[in-house]
Amino acid sequence: MFVRLRPARLLTGVVLTSLALLTSGCMMTSTHDQLLDQERKKLGERCAGQLAGERDKCATAKTEAEATEKDRMARAAEELARTKKVLNDCTSKGGDSAKLYASCQLDRDEARQKLDRVSASINKVREALQVMSDAGKLQVKVARGFLVIALQGDILFDSGKSKLKEEAKPILLELAAILKTLPDRLFQVAGHTDDTGAEDLNWELSMQRALTVVQFLIKQGTVQGKNLSAGGYAMYQPVIDNTTDQNKQTNRRVEFLLIPNLSELLNLK
Repeated sequence: MFVRLRPARLLTGVVLTSLALLTSGCMMTSTHDQLLDQERKKLGERCAGQLAGERDKCATAKTEAEATEKDRMARAAEELARTKKVLNDCTSKGGDSAKLYASCQLDRDEARQKLDRVSASINKVREALQVMSDAGKLQVKVARGFLVIALQGDILFDSGKSKLKEEAKPILLELAAILKTLPDRLFQVAGHTDDTGAEDLNWELSMQRALTVVQFLIKQGTVQGKNLSAGGYAMYQPVIDNTTDQNKQTNRRVEFLLIPNLSELLNLK
């Protein structure tokens, strides 16, 4: 059975239906917006919380970094200060050491020059005596720290005597001529005996023989007396044991000792 509606009622129904649908749609839209707003709010709150946390972490990290940097800078400053102190100490000590080293260098060079002069002087004496040494008239050697010119006693003197033999005089005159070429050198004439006889007699004999040679060199050889001295050593400086006649003959001798000039080696005042 069909009911036929009137046009006016039909329109009213359509309008009411549309309003209902519209109202329902609006209500759905409003609810949806509210849900979105709530989600946005929650999301914003979460983001804000996370952002605040990250900011706190950044601030903490910055503070720690600044503290670490300050500590590092402080340690670096301390280390630098220690290094400067060490360098200053080294410089100060090094300066004193450098001065001392320079002074030692000068002293060493000066000592070397002095030794060179002494060596040259000794070599000059050696060279001057070379001819007589080669001829067997004397012996040049280094003994007891001296350059020694040794003459066999039996060539100069008879046994137990202090008077020069005639054949000894040419040898002493030849030696005198050499000594006069060395006016800046001092010589001691030293007499020696063997161990035969009384000790006091050997002292007297050794000294008297040395004086005899000195007096001959001054008077006959015209050597300046200021360059000579005399000494007697009796039997106390043998060059070999007095066990045989040959050894005793060797120990009976007269020596010329080249006296070192200490001013060449030491600054004596």
